[in-house]
Amino acid sequence: MKIVSRRFADLAMTLEDLHGIAVEGQAARLSPDIHRALLFSIQPCITRLNAIADRIGITVCAGDRRD
Repeated sequence: MKIVSRRFADLAMTLEDLHGIAVEGQAARLSPDIHRALLFSIQPCITRLNAIADRIGITVCAGDRRD
């Protein structure tokens, strides 16, 4: 299933984005505004992760029904 592989690649890219944001948030002496901006960057990534995982599940389950 090429589509499932592509969706896992999308999942990996989003996880990499989250990792980068989390690492950036660990820097010393960040202002509260920067922490807030990082937090607001994390929330859409988490939403995107959930959506991708849902699409993978739907695709895989649909494939199970065809077998």
